[in-house]
Amino acid sequence: MASSASAAALLAMPVPSSSSSSDESDDAKPLPPSPPPAPQAVSPPSEHQRLNLERDGNMAMKALALAGDVDEVVDLFTELRRRFAGAGAGLSPNVLCYNTFLNALAEAGRVEDVGLAFDEMLAAGVAPNVSTLNILVKMQARRTSSLEPAFELIDKMKGHRVEPDVGTYSTIITEQCRAGRLDVARGLLEWMVEVGYCPMVHTYTPIVQGYCRQGQILEAVDLMAEMERDGCPPNVVTYNVLIRALCDHGKFDVVEQVLVESRTKDWKPSAVTYNTYMDGLCKKGMVKEALKQLDAMRSEGLDPTTFTLSVILNCLCHNSMISEAVSYLEGSTASDLCADVVAYNTVMSRLCDVGRWSSVLKLMTDMIKKGIDPNTRTFNILIHSLCIGGKSSIAKNLVYSQGFAANVVTYNTLIHWFYYNGKSNEAYDLFLDMSLKISPDEVTYTIVVDGLCREGKFDKATEYFEQSYERGLWRDTLSVLINRLVRSEKINKVREITDRWSALFWVPLCRGRPCSSYRMSPLNRGSSHRVPISILRCHTGVLLGVIGVLHPSMTLLWVVVPWDTGSTATLLVLPHGNWGLGKQSLLPNTSL
Repeated sequence: MASSASAAALLAMPVPSSSSSSDESDDAKPLPPSPPPAPQAVSPPSEHQRLNLERDGNMAMKALALAGDVDEVVDLFTELRRRFAGAGAGLSPNVLCYNTFLNALAEAGRVEDVGLAFDEMLAAGVAPNVSTLNILVKMQARRTSSLEPAFELIDKMKGHRVEPDVGTYSTIITEQCRAGRLDVARGLLEWMVEVGYCPMVHTYTPIVQGYCRQGQILEAVDLMAEMERDGCPPNVVTYNVLIRALCDHGKFDVVEQVLVESRTKDWKPSAVTYNTYMDGLCKKGMVKEALKQLDAMRSEGLDPTTFTLSVILNCLCHNSMISEAVSYLEGSTASDLCADVVAYNTVMSRLCDVGRWSSVLKLMTDMIKKGIDPNTRTFNILIHSLCIGGKSSIAKNLVYSQGFAANVVTYNTLIHWFYYNGKSNEAYDLFLDMSLKISPDEVTYTIVVDGLCREGKFDKATEYFEQSYERGLWRDTLSVLINRLVRSEKINKVREITDRWSALFWVPLCRGRPCSSYRMSPLNRGSSHRVPISILRCHTGVLLGVIGVLHPSMTLLWVVVPWDTGSTATLLVLPHGNWGLGKQSLLPNTSL
């Protein structure tokens, strides 16, 4: 093969003329480059190949959309369209692919992209169908409370020979119910019947669910009775909605009656039905009754699910029956209960809360023996348990072992406990290591600032507060810093901070809205003792607290806490005898 290749290469070389000498050949002009080969025509894909490409592409887009990777859906559809365009003129993805693409964009709220994709679909000669219409109608119904845009879209699609079906109007009803407009949904249902449409179960069920959410259980029951009269009996999904509402209102006797009646009606309880019932019982602390439903579930030939075990374990843990929860979990394989990492995390977390850290380690061993892989939350629970048990060094070694993906919670736990145990150098090293791998959050900075203040390193703590401010993570950090300074009577440091960062103390007070009036708690100015904090709530959702710090130069410390977050946000130090700051009046019964 080598000799034949060499021969071919020699044959391809230009033959010198007879008048040319060997010396002249070195100066010979190079031959012009040969023309590039003509592009080979790409044969269009066969019908079988085209169908496979459309099917696989459609399935992949659905999976990506379900995972929330809309940008990946866009990239995949673009690639799919490119392949079709390169295979021959007039070829493009079919209507199923376009519908999947449109639905992914609509669910992500990318309205403009939906419009562009639909126009492109029409330009490519792909005829829309009723599923296309329903996707566009759902998007319109979510955008506005008015029915007009949806009905205008329906009329427009008729020009493309697409007629609405029951699903179209059911989609509008569903979105109206989600927005709490039950009267509009019920009116549209009645209109459907009047013009000749036959509503289906999925048309009625959103209205039943809407009534249940608003506590109108009688209206929901009446509508279900109407469904039976109209020849569209409720299915198991509808009954599950009703049972959830009954459980939320503690009407377990009615739930029992509904389950008994199911034997004579055209529906059969599912695992979801019993899970819902057990979950409702557990939330009311009715543990024994919930466990009885587990037996009833099995007697109906239904296998317990992973959620079933989670319901039971949550119930036992919240009712201080942790030993029973451990027994259920350890015996889950023998009792056909499906244990997963979430179930183990639930019990391990509760064991950690009550200080049984050795039981956490034992349960994790049982988990691994059963072939259930622990996740980061599992390790975080274990690390927290080890730290509680005084084994913070072992916990640190675990973090640096192979196969462990530490997150911000992991580092926050370790840093907190190292500071708590007086090992500030190791805490500092952990913070530096964390900063190289993942971004610290507000909790991290708050822990570090608090730990440094406990050791009297207020200047260093202030530096970390400044770092947190640069990253927009300063609210809780500032509160902790000021609190520690006040406790240590570092009044000059407090004044320095309030002077330098004065804007931080007023900007977030009322979030751009005027606060309501309040009454100021009386302070004993003649006393040398601190006055206990007094919390008052304003109707705007802002808490105001007063701490009296009697000092020659400082009198009051205001603590402002956003009610919606529950965390201390802002503090203000006022000079002695001064009840105001600039134009911001702090007089009693006066709005800020």
